[in-house]
Amino acid sequence: MREGRSRRRRLSLRLQVIVAMAIVLSPLLIMGAIHAWSEQQFSRQLRFHELQNSAQDRLRQTDAMLVRARMAMRMITIDDADLNCSQMGQRLAVLDLPLRNTFRFDADGLVSCNEVGDSLAGMPMPQLEWNNRLRKGVDSIEVSGQRGMALGDPQIYMLRRQTDSQGTFTGSIALSLSLEDMVARVSSLSQSSGVTSSLVVPGGQVIGSNIVAGVPMEWISEGAALDKRTYRLHPEQGPPLDVVLLPLSAEGLWMMVGSPAPPQRAEVILAFLVPILAYLAALLAASWIADAMVLRWLERIRIRILDMRSSARYALLAPELSRAPLEVQQVAEAFDDLTSRVSKHEADLQGALVQMKAAFREVHHRVKNNLQVMLSMLKLQGRGEALPETQSALRVAAHRVAMMAAVHHTLLNEGALDSVEALDLFNAICNQVDEQQGWVDGGRHLIPDVSPGLLPADLAVPLGMFVLEAVGLLCPEADEDDEADIVLQFDRENGNCRLTLTCKGGYEEGNAEMNRDTNLFLSAFARQIGGSVSVNNSQEDQIDIELVFVIASPE
Repeated sequence: MREGRSRRRRLSLRLQVIVAMAIVLSPLLIMGAIHAWSEQQFSRQLRFHELQNSAQDRLRQTDAMLVRARMAMRMITIDDADLNCSQMGQRLAVLDLPLRNTFRFDADGLVSCNEVGDSLAGMPMPQLEWNNRLRKGVDSIEVSGQRGMALGDPQIYMLRRQTDSQGTFTGSIALSLSLEDMVARVSSLSQSSGVTSSLVVPGGQVIGSNIVAGVPMEWISEGAALDKRTYRLHPEQGPPLDVVLLPLSAEGLWMMVGSPAPPQRAEVILAFLVPILAYLAALLAASWIADAMVLRWLERIRIRILDMRSSARYALLAPELSRAPLEVQQVAEAFDDLTSRVSKHEADLQGALVQMKAAFREVHHRVKNNLQVMLSMLKLQGRGEALPETQSALRVAAHRVAMMAAVHHTLLNEGALDSVEALDLFNAICNQVDEQQGWVDGGRHLIPDVSPGLLPADLAVPLGMFVLEAVGLLCPEADEDDEADIVLQFDRENGNCRLTLTCKGGYEEGNAEMNRDTNLFLSAFARQIGGSVSVNNSQEDQIDIELVFVIASPE
């Protein structure tokens, strides 16, 4: 069983060659994968540097606007002569800033004046926490992405603290810069075509882009500034975008520059495809070489062997493989040499087997002839004896010799040497019993009811003698008007055999001498067969003799 499992697990020669070539060529595939990966990394780095240069230009422009706004706030705070919001707006107009609104807040953080918007006076600043920080001594606060108080769009708030001559906190001045205006100014100043600019506020919202609404938060995390890489965005509409994010000087504000993702470079595609194609081509070539050089010749050898097995005719294989490689031709020549030797040896064995079968049948024939000679001598001896007891004993011995001769005659006509057909054996036994009892011309008969099958030849003589003794001892000659038949039934199931003889009439229950002889002869033959015998006379005028034995099942 283990050999069968190992044989099933073995790979064919073609698969073994392919696996070996795959292992040998795997470094080529690995080197190709490394080269393709390096090409891809180089392409990504090149793309990153292109977008980073564009982003740095826009970053400098945006930072310049923020620097001017901070300086303007500082100058207004220093030179403040209780200017109102309109006057502060006029002073800042010359700086060309993306200014959205100007505020003044009192010490409680309420709007005291504003340049843009109605009904804002008296309203608190967007976050009163700013006013608390300014009250505690913070000089300036800058917040990115806060919604404007007048128009509501995202803005940058710049607040400066104000105090009186005694240093008491009196309020603050605030500017709001429009993020959308900043993006528009930066885009108009850019010379790069196909590159879009936008700002990303805390929370990931994108300002100034009609394509992208937001970016993942991990792209604008604290460590993202150190991770110099290009990100890929997939808008709902339009092609994918490659974007680069750079932090602005304003806290939480990022400059995002994007460009449509270019098609895959041919060098990168080839770097991936060439090693794979070379790898597959090498495996295909190895498979073809194995098939052309070895496998097709082995297949022809296999087909020829199958033909030889089916036809039992041996033909030379080497001439048919004359165009095969030298090693295959040598195998064919060795096979032809072995085939010729096996053929000669098989012919010798067949001849020896024929002679042995003939000798075996000759032995049976001679045994039968010798038994016939003994039978004739017993009959002659019986005719010359005067005492009836001696004549009866010689007649019983003659019947036994005749039964053995009949069994040997049956074995002589069998095709196999070590087995006999049960139907042929018991038919011969029954015919011999009928002939000895004088039942051939009418009256009683020994009727066989036998299941066909093979029995060991060694059991043939004991079975014949068992039937003869059972019929002679338990079923004596019937009266002239008794024509009841005797039934011999033989059944077998696998290796379990049962031989039953059913006789009616003629048995005297008080005959002790007959019981003693019955137990003696039948038990002796039952032991020789390797079985057990039983006699059942419970039914009136009927005797059942049963022999049970076991034979080995044929393999």
